Amino acid sequence: PLEKLYLTIKKLNLKIVENKSYLEKGFLKGIPIEGLNNLQNQVFGLEINFEKLNAIDFKKGCYVGQENTARMKLKNKLSKRLFPIEVIKGKLKEGSSIYYNNTEIGKILIANEYPFAIIKYLNNEFNNKNELKSENSLLKIIIPEWLNLNWNSFDYFSKNSITNWL
Repeated sequence: PLEKLYLTIKKLNLKIVENKSYLEKGFLKGIPIEGLNNLQNQVFGLEINFEKLNAIDFKKGCYVGQENTARMKLKNKLSKRLFPIEVIKGKLKEGSSIYYNNTEIGKILIANEYPFAIIKYLNNEFNNKNELKSENSLLKIIIPEWLNLNWNSFDYFSKNSITNWL
């Protein structure tokens, strides 16, 4: 069985990479690979960017949360998204709230080496002068370049205000 796998990898011109490299690439692209159990019953597919990844089909299928997901899309009620986050200082704690100017704007859902948070990205409180705070840390949101969003306050999320990792 492994022989067939290696032949398929070779035929498709793919390469086998180390686990750390795979996890880092997923993180920088905004795709959580580890800590997925922390997302269960906390977010909808739209909030974790499944639509942008073509993982939701609004024309067919039957899945848990389908009616709520379709309603969110139809009524344009999507106000939160899952984003990778960069720790500037301190240590993250899962479940901790994230604040901007004493306004809660999100929650840390995955606090491992490749952390993610659900963020109210349409909050009008944002600007590009202050960092976000959590219980024991300062952090920034990393916005994957493929995630083309319509931001209310785009200045805060511009490429100048996030890390140059992307």
